[in-house]
Amino acid sequence: MQNVLEYLDSAVQQFPNKVAIAMKEENYTFSQLKNLSRRLAAQIPCNIRKSPIIVFANRQANVAILFLATLYSGNFYVPVDPDMPYEKIQAIIDDARPRVILGDDETRNLLSMIDFEGLFLTMQSITDKLCEYPQTEKDAPLYMVYTSGSTGKPKGVLKSHGAVISYMEAYCDTFGFANDDIIGNQTPFFFDASAKDFYLMLKTGATIEIIPTELFSMPPMLVEYLNEKKITFISWVPTALSIVAQLRTFTYVLPTTLRKVFFVGEVMPMKHLNKWRQALPQLEYVNLYGSSEIAGISCYYVVQGQFEDSDVLPMGHPLSNCKIYLIDDDKIVTESNHIGEIFVVSDALALEYYHDIEKTSECFLQKDFGEGIVRCFKTGDLAQYDDDGNLVFASRVDYQIKHMGHRIELGEIEAVANSLPEIQRCCCLYDNKKSKIVLLCEITRECESITGQQIQSLLRPKLSSYMLPSRVIKMDELPLNANGKIDRQALKLQI
Repeated sequence: MQNVLEYLDSAVQQFPNKVAIAMKEENYTFSQLKNLSRRLAAQIPCNIRKSPIIVFANRQANVAILFLATLYSGNFYVPVDPDMPYEKIQAIIDDARPRVILGDDETRNLLSMIDFEGLFLTMQSITDKLCEYPQTEKDAPLYMVYTSGSTGKPKGVLKSHGAVISYMEAYCDTFGFANDDIIGNQTPFFFDASAKDFYLMLKTGATIEIIPTELFSMPPMLVEYLNEKKITFISWVPTALSIVAQLRTFTYVLPTTLRKVFFVGEVMPMKHLNKWRQALPQLEYVNLYGSSEIAGISCYYVVQGQFEDSDVLPMGHPLSNCKIYLIDDDKIVTESNHIGEIFVVSDALALEYYHDIEKTSECFLQKDFGEGIVRCFKTGDLAQYDDDGNLVFASRVDYQIKHMGHRIELGEIEAVANSLPEIQRCCCLYDNKKSKIVLLCEITRECESITGQQIQSLLRPKLSSYMLPSRVIKMDELPLNANGKIDRQALKLQI
């Protein structure tokens, strides 16, 4: 297989009239996806090839057509949140330098706010003309996502057709997805995690049901929606899953068709997962680990056995298309309970950081792990092996601090704080100016009167003295980014 459009060709042959993607009453069959995207691709000038095309990715089913039209034109798509500040959109345009943008009549209004002189196309641009699809090889770029990283400056991560194919083959072989699956999509299409749902649909012939965003603030209605749409599989960020557990949703309504629950993007608090497992023990729960620089995921853990609320869920073992090494002081870590940085070797690695040779050479390395020189990705994530040989996430290198002469992982403090029944969710930061550890947290409804000092007292027996937060800031609500993750950049302004 040379490119991902072969997945769509296969789905059209097997399931031409089956719904591929739906959002409320809007839906498209596999045949419609192919036909409409080829007709839109025909409007993209044929002298534009292997170039970035920005897609203003609203939460609508027709975004799939915009993505596929880009691929049928021989280019790669760059999904962008149209609700981002204009300055960020402009920064992406300045870096990607697209000659074409795809969107709708609503996002057309953005053109008056940004500096762009190229071609803007919508679904209304479609004619009866079909594009002549140019041959695309495995190493050709497929899509690029922009991630802010620790600096806040957008950086484009470019992935190939071959990387996504490598991931999808391993993902489906491992978890046995099939055409009868109905995927409940939570992640917006301008985030990388949504690609798992999108390409799973193309590869297997499954259906994507895009879940309306507003339902995530009304968990009982959310579960009823899952039942109404007969959703069998969800891969959500832990924050979305935790909200369902926190508000005692399962005392009112239970999912009836759900079979698999995956979570990715953040550490899943065990106390919230335990509520899911107690209410729905028959489901398969899987913890996924990955990063934007790798297509899909690189590591997974199928949750089995009993865990205490204070336990940290393992990352598990590498997916079959990946090898993972822990490195500490340039030596490979093999023993348990020794923290090292994660390096990933895989066919699913991204091609590069777009227009950033220095950053690419810094993170994508040629390295010998004992079996010859291979290309690898230096993740910046820290982990260790547990006594069963599972990888366990420790923290980010960015979140590792030196405090009172000790090396501390802020993620370890968060894991302990999240285990407290009084805390709904939390984030731990370091105030470099004052050399203080700061814990910001939401409190459960039953414990709203608890003070920061009382939280410190609850943490004192569970943490070494040098790890105890100097400040505890209670917040009505921790800020979330558009992907549903805790927005650490915004929280830094709070300390």
